[in-house]
Amino acid sequence: MKIKKLVFLSIFLSIAGFLLMALFLVQPVAEELTETRVQKVEVLIASSNIESGRVFSSSSFEWKSVDKSELNKLVSYIARDSFDIQSLHGSVINGDFKKGRIISSDDFIFPDNGGYLSLVLKEGYRAVSVPVDQVTASSGLIGPGDWVDLVLIASKEEELRTNNNDTQDLYVKTILEKVKVLAFNDAVRHDKYLEVQKGNKGFVPDDSAVTLQVSALEANKIILAKQLGTLSMVLRNSHEEKAQLGANRVNINNIAPELKVVSPDHGLIEFRAQKKSLIGQ
Repeated sequence: MKIKKLVFLSIFLSIAGFLLMALFLVQPVAEELTETRVQKVEVLIASSNIESGRVFSSSSFEWKSVDKSELNKLVSYIARDSFDIQSLHGSVINGDFKKGRIISSDDFIFPDNGGYLSLVLKEGYRAVSVPVDQVTASSGLIGPGDWVDLVLIASKEEELRTNNNDTQDLYVKTILEKVKVLAFNDAVRHDKYLEVQKGNKGFVPDDSAVTLQVSALEANKIILAKQLGTLSMVLRNSHEEKAQLGANRVNINNIAPELKVVSPDHGLIEFRAQKKSLIGQ
């Protein structure tokens, strides 16, 4: 009887030992599978509501740890361990984002990309280009980010004829004040503009243009003014408030009333009924 008990006890202990050994062997595998199922990834998200066209700022974003399984349904995302956030410097946000939205690199547009100006334009404003040369662009000193006044040099109808250039109706008038320069030719960043100007040795290339940010009504004024005469830009203090334009028109009588005849610059436009001609050419 004692022998039977010893045999049963031996078998019981053997089975218990086997079960304990199996339990210890399986536990690490189970833990490994659990860790795999809850693998985390740190991704870039919006730390607050962000409006489209806003210039990138690191304070608008933060890193968040999320389950990797949640990212499978996304086309792309920005992972912290494989991305340099400084590479977004100079970009703007392409879209309106709610707080907590996971961000991808496609959500940013850079100055050299198409659609950049449309995003940075102030709401309700338009971008219009004005042809410039060495003189009308203040010797190339006007660049992206500057503020200017727009001045029209023109004459009244029936004025400045080729053989009888009476001066009385030749005039200069400020048509717009404190207009922001968005771009000079294709340079929308000031550092790129300076780089291009350095290559041009400070000279303004032929067929250059400055793009301005204006209201819809101001855009119409500029387009009409370009047909009446020559437009020049005057650099102004960016902190100075607009003044009432009022009576800002100047003619020859305000400068030298004794002058009766003027030789107009080449390119001044004269309108006569159905005819338009360039005086001096």
